[in-house]
Amino acid sequence: MENLPIDIRGLYQHLAHDPKYQHFARIPDRIIQCIDYFGVGCAREVTRARLQAYYLFIGVVDDAIDSGRIDTGRLVLGYLSKAVPVFDEASQRSSVRLITEILKSHLCAETYLPMIDGLRELYDEVVSEPGATSIESYIEHRKSVGRLTAELSFVLIRPALSGEHERLLQFMKRVGAIGCLVDSLIDLSSDRRLGLLGFKPAIMDYAKLSRSILSDGLRVSLKHPGLFGLFLRAIVDNVRDRFRAQRGLAQLVSDRKNEAASVA
Repeated sequence: MENLPIDIRGLYQHLAHDPKYQHFARIPDRIIQCIDYFGVGCAREVTRARLQAYYLFIGVVDDAIDSGRIDTGRLVLGYLSKAVPVFDEASQRSSVRLITEILKSHLCAETYLPMIDGLRELYDEVVSEPGATSIESYIEHRKSVGRLTAELSFVLIRPALSGEHERLLQFMKRVGAIGCLVDSLIDLSSDRRLGLLGFKPAIMDYAKLSRSILSDGLRVSLKHPGLFGLFLRAIVDNVRDRFRAQRGLAQLVSDRKNEAASVA
């Protein structure tokens, strides 16, 4: 972060401490614990800094899309088309633009093109997701999004890793898929209201999604029992942070209604 202008550092820290993104802000340390578990060497501070920038980027972009700004992915790809970060007035007015430029500052010659190609593939998968007309196809889309998201985080940190890391990559992709399903279970109703689903989920659809999470999670936990506690804490934190953010949003709406009523 030392290579960022002072004013940009302040804005970045503000994003990193925003309650909406706390689930994403905790992911880097968990990935580093997984790196240690698999016996992979890494430059820890570089790895943590890159992961923090990446997962805050994912959180900010995801929040923008959930807020109805469906062109966010296209805008991000446009920002990324220029390799050199630009921290101008426009980047400071937009959280999406700001975090994209910060992510660019963590890319190098080895990772720039693979990240651009991967993010384009991820964007295509997200755009095609509303075309899922059943819970089964929706689950497959979400798993693909989760795997791609995790794989891109690996691409970003790979230059800072040493030793054999194929098992680590496969584990990250499996956990990424499960994490994306957990997010989907929490957000399924709101996604339908926002028109982000191509079907109307029924009770059995929630049951199928829950069963997929449990079965996939159990397989990963049985294969890597030493990471079960970490895995469980990640799910609990995700659920808690999402509901906390929803309560905060509801309180904000209520406060604004009360302010409007007092003015009237």
